[in-house]
Order: sequence, then structure tokens, then C-alpha cells
Amino acid sequence: MGYRSHVVLAIAEPLVPQFMVTLAKCPEARVLCFGDTDNHSRDFQDEKGSFFFEWHDIKWYDSYEPIRAITDFMDWAEDRLKIGDEVIDGEECYRFVRIGENVEDIETRGWGFEIHPVRSIEY
Repeated sequence: MGYRSHVVLAIAEPLVPQFMVTLAKCPEARVLCFGDTDNHSRDFQDEKGSFFFEWHDIKWYDSYEPIRAITDFMDWAEDRLKIGDEVIDGEECYRFVRIGENVEDIETRGWGFEIHPVRSIEY
């Protein structure tokens, strides 16, 4: 069965070209983002050129090649980046939130979008 997570990834326009390179280098990651996602869209939160991806009940293991490719992309984005003539803080250009099955298992990276993890009781 495996451990499942709810995962959201949003990428702002300045990082989209490098993200597309990541997907070109790893076809499984491209399928994960544009074929196996539960929800994906463009221009997320009215930010032109951005991408948004959401997966429910996914095995988000770094040992899986497409997950590793996306994680490597986020690692790259954590630095100050030169994009064209501009230097930007890459972490301002994406947001990643993963909520695992265990109550304490919440992972966040980047802060480019208004996406926040929330735990609630449903009945």
C-alpha cells in the first residue's frame, strides 16, 4: 500500500523555463505533472505564466525518479538565481506543501504563493 501524501506545487513564471527543462530531462516527471496529477492549471492565483499542480494520495518518495527530479528542481530554486539580467531569490518563486498521513508530517518549501497547510477534523 505505502505511505500516501497530499502534495501541492506552484511555480511562478521566472522559474517555469527551468522547470520545463527538468520535465524534458525526466519524462516520468512530465507524466506526473501533466498526466497523473489530480489538478493542474496555469496562471495560479492570477499570477501570469505560473503553474499549479496537486496530487492526492501520492507516494511522494525521493527514491522515485520523477519525485527526485522535482526535488532537485526545488533544491536548485533555493539559491539566488540569475534569470536573464535579473537576480532573484528562487524561493520567492515557488511553493511546495506536502501533508503526510501522520499528523506531524508536514513539509513546506518556498514561499512564493499563498498556500498553507491546514489540519482539520472531518466527520
